[in-house]
Amino acid sequence: MEKLKQYPIAIFGAVVLLVCAVVIFLRGSVVDELTAKEDELFGRLRTISSNAKNSKDLEQHVELIDRYVASIDERLFSRAQRSINTDYFYSFEDDLDILISDVSQTSAVAPSLIKGGPNALKLYSAISYDVRVDGRFQDILEFLYEIHKADALMRVTDFDVSAAMGAADSVVDLTAKLRIVVLAEKE
Repeated sequence: MEKLKQYPIAIFGAVVLLVCAVVIFLRGSVVDELTAKEDELFGRLRTISSNAKNSKDLEQHVELIDRYVASIDERLFSRAQRSINTDYFYSFEDDLDILISDVSQTSAVAPSLIKGGPNALKLYSAISYDVRVDGRFQDILEFLYEIHKADALMRVTDFDVSAAMGAADSVVDLTAKLRIVVLAEKE
């Protein structure tokens, strides 16, 4: 009691410190949970702020995307229009110094586009074409470039070049066998 009278502030501080230590010990797990919850809420707040900033001019972006989709839909191949599709490939003969000797629509599906695969198509389907092109190496490369440049909806998946039949003495005559996958209307 005498010590209490002699050092009242120190004893009161020790009691407060002891009470605080007991409270921290008993409520310590709640502090960790609340800290994690606070971090999660701040993350959500940053996402909401970012979304609010990015939603500026959203209507114009939607209109632009709709125009892109309409542009894609105009250029899609149709599996039923085989002659129009093959004529598209033959039209390159007029512009380039090549001879397209065969264009055939195949039923094979590109392995990367198989249902359940990493690049499975949901809104569209794909048509595979085997195309055989005869010409000089430079001309075949120009054909590949024109396919690439003409439409981003096509992809060359296989490419095989060999000497053309009957051209053993000529180094410039080659035959290229191509497999081209084209984006098409959904079946």
